[in-house]
Amino acid sequence: MNPKKVCTWLGPVFASYRFPYRLCAKGLPVLTCDLIRVENLSPCDQTIWQNMIDATEAFQSPVQSPAFIRAVALVRDDVFIAVYRRDGETIGFLPHHRRPNRFARPVGAPFADYSALITFPDTDLKARDALAAARIDRYQAIGLIDPYGVFGDVDGTDDVGYGIDLGSGEPINTVTKKHSKNINRHRRNLIAAHGEITFRLSEFDREHYERMLNLKRRQLAQNGLHNFLDAPWASSLLEQLFDAPREDLHGSLLVMMVGDAPVMFHYGLRYGDRMHPWVSSFDPAFGEFSPGQIFLCDAPAVLKAAGVRYYDLSTGQTHYKSSFCNTQFPVRHARIYGGSASAHLSERLAHLTSHVQKSMDRYRIGRGVANALTRLNRRVDQIACLELDFAGRAKGVAHAFANARRRIGGGHTD
Repeated sequence: MNPKKVCTWLGPVFASYRFPYRLCAKGLPVLTCDLIRVENLSPCDQTIWQNMIDATEAFQSPVQSPAFIRAVALVRDDVFIAVYRRDGETIGFLPHHRRPNRFARPVGAPFADYSALITFPDTDLKARDALAAARIDRYQAIGLIDPYGVFGDVDGTDDVGYGIDLGSGEPINTVTKKHSKNINRHRRNLIAAHGEITFRLSEFDREHYERMLNLKRRQLAQNGLHNFLDAPWASSLLEQLFDAPREDLHGSLLVMMVGDAPVMFHYGLRYGDRMHPWVSSFDPAFGEFSPGQIFLCDAPAVLKAAGVRYYDLSTGQTHYKSSFCNTQFPVRHARIYGGSASAHLSERLAHLTSHVQKSMDRYRIGRGVANALTRLNRRVDQIACLELDFAGRAKGVAHAFANARRRIGGGHTD
């Protein structure tokens, strides 16, 4: 097989290939890109990747680790790592799902809440050149972390990532006195009605795990959302992480018990002293007591005692995360384009579409329609992340359209 003939879609038999890419600007040495599978990552490059992560706090999410890339590669065959080098020196890593037509996504999307081009602080590497070197025309960044300006001022949607830093010495949250009194009232009422509140890291409790998933499935169905838990590869990933050895990357389930009843669940990644929950669910029978707020107030002490230093709550739901977290940082959701002619054409068309929509918003022309289309496009993109075949995508899109009115009306809780 000639690798040059399949660079737009690299199938499961493709192991690695080097694409030389010459930069003329600033007289920099030749930039090369090795596209490799994670099992072919050399021990030397693994060490460099880890050193890059250790050097930059922003890259320390479990979803940026080689361990997470390996976990996803076990359930999907389109995982590749673009390894960038100059004069034989490794200067960056871009793990991605390599999709047809030179399109790429962050590994594990939409479970991967963050994406980044991993580098050292002083690396002179620009995203457009990096994408061109990897033969990527379009890269759909989710929660883009860019501490060193590799991606520049890309057009996209600004967002904020939230977390609870349990080792900073700063107050755990910024909950107001009035809000705190309300939470304390709910806590007292919950205890009086149902028993004492305790927490459990149920790392091998299959019954709690299944309960958490079933509650989330029910919530997704009620809110008209796509069931992200049951896409075949996603289901396999969750199961694999739940069963993984506890000394490495694994799935961790934190449960708030009330008496003998499991009421509130957070499930996601644990890697070393960092946790990154993906799935939050609760028993609606206890909804009147605001169990989520009690959970976020009381869980930090339990997590700290269990050796967790940072609890990453990711993006979204700003209305409560801003109160219950003590750290936040900017991220951006954006489509980023490479340096080829087809990439430039796609970028111009995208900018034209964005300009038309902004003009419609500015002059209040079809404003509701434009906003609805934006939200529907995001929903369809999430479906495309999860469903890898035509049948799954068609079913997901049909479900999204069928529930569009409910979603647009805002009658839901995530």
